[in-house]
Amino acid sequence: MKNYADLTVKMKKEFWKLNPLIGNIEIKVSDINKFFMVCKNDDTVVKELYWTNFNGWELTSIVLWKDLLKLVGGGNILDIGAYSGIYSLIAAQHCNKCTIFAFDIQSNCISRLKENIDINGFTNIFVNRFACTDFNGKIPFYYYKEEDIISSVASIKENKMNDLEEIVEAIRLDDFSDRFEFTEDIKLIKIDVEGAEQSTLLGLQKILKKSSPDVLIEVNKKNDLKEVKRLFPNDYNLYDINEDLLELKKVNWYTRISEYRNYLFTKKNKSQLKTIFIGKIK
Repeated sequence: MKNYADLTVKMKKEFWKLNPLIGNIEIKVSDINKFFMVCKNDDTVVKELYWTNFNGWELTSIVLWKDLLKLVGGGNILDIGAYSGIYSLIAAQHCNKCTIFAFDIQSNCISRLKENIDINGFTNIFVNRFACTDFNGKIPFYYYKEEDIISSVASIKENKMNDLEEIVEAIRLDDFSDRFEFTEDIKLIKIDVEGAEQSTLLGLQKILKKSSPDVLIEVNKKNDLKEVKRLFPNDYNLYDINEDLLELKKVNWYTRISEYRNYLFTKKNKSQLKTIFIGKIK
């Protein structure tokens, strides 16, 4: 058989059926403190990590996330599009003085995230079923169902694959922070909203200007990156994340973007990042 990393998506699905991964799986990535995640052979993140010896899923991003937590100390963290919660769990493990607010639009993701919180005994993660957008109200989201997949690529943006629809509460994060009367700044944000990045950012403009958080964001389409950048204050720097090489590259107008979709927006310069990030910065 081919190495797992060389398998196509279709081949991986067949491999998962033949090799079910079930239980409370210990997550052992780089120098991240160990924690556990529930898997009923249905969590793609856990399966990708486990079957690649904890090197094969967003390695640079999650290591960078852990390294950014070194400078946080306390305050609030937002995990938008949390799925089963790996970024929230890492934040809780490495910053017990932080308060983490995790958001997702799918009820099964919310349920699994709560299971993951419980088995680790974390008390500083608060789970919210909201679509984080640029208005308050209700909004449809679209998804599909598949055997042994806890969550499809659900989004408030329509696409051909997602043939099912539900309604979920929508909220502007600026209003969410006002509602909870945050007394501490929002220090760190992760955004993974499957094509709805601009809507989410429009709903947290006040947070960006007031708190200047570091933002780890997935931008699904490279052509959207320029518009996404315009939604950040001018003094933010943009770094492209290379998931294979444990590398960040500062993006200028002439920079060739990598094949990956995760980026860091931060006011920190290269020198500041080099003091915390264990990888390479170009």
